[in-house]
Amino acid sequence: MRVLFTLPPALSHLFPMVPLAWALRAAGHDVLVATSGSAVQAAARAGLPVVDVAPTVDFDAVFGVRTGAAVDRAAEHRRRGEAVARNGGATTAPIFQRFAQVTDLMADGVVRAADTMRPDLVVHGRLQGAGLLVARKLGVPTVEHGVGFVREGDLAARYLPHLAATFERHGVPLELPELAAVQIAPPSMMIGEGTGWNMRFVPYSGGGELPDWVTAERRRPRVVVTLGTVLPKVVGVGGLEKVLRAAGDVEADFVALGAGLTNLGELPPNVRTAEWVPLAGLLAASDAIVHHGGAGSTLTAMAVGLPQLALPYGADEFVNAGVLDRHRCGLSADVDSVDGALLDALLHDDELRGRAEWARGELADRPAPAELVGALAALAG
Repeated sequence: MRVLFTLPPALSHLFPMVPLAWALRAAGHDVLVATSGSAVQAAARAGLPVVDVAPTVDFDAVFGVRTGAAVDRAAEHRRRGEAVARNGGATTAPIFQRFAQVTDLMADGVVRAADTMRPDLVVHGRLQGAGLLVARKLGVPTVEHGVGFVREGDLAARYLPHLAATFERHGVPLELPELAAVQIAPPSMMIGEGTGWNMRFVPYSGGGELPDWVTAERRRPRVVVTLGTVLPKVVGVGGLEKVLRAAGDVEADFVALGAGLTNLGELPPNVRTAEWVPLAGLLAASDAIVHHGGAGSTLTAMAVGLPQLALPYGADEFVNAGVLDRHRCGLSADVDSVDGALLDALLHDDELRGRAEWARGELADRPAPAELVGALAALAG
């Protein structure tokens, strides 16, 4: 079976899809990833064949990550995230419009890749409209791959009108192909309605060597602090300063991950900074995590069974923080309210730690990616 994976040009969309691509390759199927931007080299580093479908496009400019002052970008990011939360997690029209623009920029390259590969099956990131396009063009099924806790059974139907110009340009009828879905969060935590397969979330944020200090003997608890892969480019890392200053009041060691942290100046002596460390490996040797509420960070912490504190900024982060609150397997707060007492509670609340372990069990109970390969092959016929 030949399977084409296509996704928006972002690590947050690629990383959740890598384990299923691995499972298909390990079962002997041919896999090709069609994406662009930062996801190209990341897919290659994951050991996957990949084609850059829009090598001349600056997607950071398309997404406006450098437009205006960081404080203004942060306000706009928050406004959009709060709108998504008010909408119950459902994708809003502005998001459809932005990703339809991204789809159009990538569509020519995805169509070329599909025409060359002639896939039996397409797997597309939930906002990659080019997956719908090439599946309908070639008459093959496509599988919408989830990235978090939101399930929208009508997502593709609501997205389709925004893709009209792209479908017309390629001479493809504005109709949905045969469509299935894979979700990666446990059913007990999913938001919204929809059908499809539920697959175990397998943490992946890039391979790499763990520094010696990760596995060295520890005398105190360790807390990881991260804003993920996208947010620092949009709002900067200044919001972490209050968190890391408060860390000085806690009897624990803190590891802050991300580029640009040296701009924060002198930090408390119990704070270590690193630009990047494989997150799942670091969390396995840690006791808690503070993050921005991104789906990848939230699910990775759940998979390891760690208490977590989400500090949502925008996108789906308020929705994910709400999941933690409802299931009592994590805390959420505004970044300006973080103090030593909150960080201490994150480490020492026994009920919270027990609920985090419950969440780990919920994830572990789902079928592994390898267990879905047969169903995908049957779908492809």
